[in-house]
This record gives sequence, structure tokens and C-alpha cells, in this order.
Amino acid sequence: MSTVIYYHPMFILPNVPMCLAEYFKSDIQNVNISTDRENFARDFPLQKCPSLINRETGLYLTETVSIQHYIIKTFCKDPEEIKKLLGSTILEESQILRWESLSSSNLLMKEAYYIKPLIGMMPYDKDAHAQAKKELDAVVQIFEDHLKNHQFLVSDHITLADLSVTSIFYFGFNFTFDEKWSQQYPNITRWYKEITKSPYVSNFFNDKQQVKVCPQPPK
Repeated sequence: MSTVIYYHPMFILPNVPMCLAEYFKSDIQNVNISTDRENFARDFPLQKCPSLINRETGLYLTETVSIQHYIIKTFCKDPEEIKKLLGSTILEESQILRWESLSSSNLLMKEAYYIKPLIGMMPYDKDAHAQAKKELDAVVQIFEDHLKNHQFLVSDHITLADLSVTSIFYFGFNFTFDEKWSQQYPNITRWYKEITKSPYVSNFFNDKQQVKVCPQPPK
């Protein structure tokens, strides 16, 4: 039995691990949790996506960052490409982990509290939503300021940091980050468009479009 990545199409975090597994021609199978709910719940009590398992070898992994690193180091056959993606120095490795962690925790959480009330996935409260927008803007500005003077997040080429963070920004670009938003954050927009064309993730992004107009708060 091959290794399995559990995913669900409503969740964005599995996208990059699945793209990497495909790009490196791994034998990993993608399994929708809806089709294997009993085994998934038994093996992963927290029921978080993505989760990676090979029951024959006893391999169990949760958390997107760990799964992405495992896939690259296991299935990429080119040592130089591994260094490019994961960093060739301790400083680069640390910076890549920094951006991965910031995006999968703070950025994603702030996006969720801002976006979900606008698309009917959470109750809307005017004051709470205004605070959520303020907190999201503060995190987003960190990326905008950094990308003003850098083509990529860490090095002079694409690293896992770019791929990982792009998947988190997709949540916003898909639902609320419209052209007006892009005018406010041109550096993120330029970078996002470049990374989504990368062969590592282009199979996922090639049919995705930026939202035309941000939805308005419910009345």
C-alpha cells in the first residue's frame, strides 16, 4: 500500500503537499476524507487536513509544514533542488520555516475571521469583523513590505516558503482579495501571480481566477 495524503476540497492546506507529491512523481495517493471517514478519524483523532499515512511502515504525519518537508526530502532526487527549495544554509532554512509558520498560523487565522463572515461560513458581527480586518491588514502588510524589495520571500529563486505562503493567500484571492485590494498590495499581487505559474503548483492554479469584487457584509 502506498502512502496516502488525506485531504478535502474545501480545505486549502493540502494543496501544496499534493502538488509537490505530483510534481516529484511520488506514489502518494490523495484520498478525500469524505470517502474514508472511519479510517481517517481512527488514525487522526484531530481530523486535520492534510494528514499523511503509510500504515504498513507506521508512518503518520500531521501539520502541513512537516508533510511538505517530508515529501521534498523523500521524493526529490536532485540534492541541489532540495537545497533550493528548503534552503542551503541554516539562515535560509530558518527563514523558510519562519514564513511557513507565519502563514499557516497567523495569516490563515486572520483570513478566516475576516473572510468566513463575508461568505456565510461564520456569523457576521460588525465590530468583530472590523477588528478582524484590522488584524489581517497588519499581517498582510508584513508580506507587502518585505516583497517591496525582494522578488521572492527568502532567496533569489522560489523556495518552499513561496509555495507554502501562496497557498494561504489563495484563500483571500479566491474570495475577497479583489482588484481594489491588489492596488493596495501590488507587491504581494505581483509575487502571487509569479508563484502560481511555477511548475510546482501550476496544475492547481492554472484554472483559478482572482475574485472580481469583494463580497459585502450581510445586512
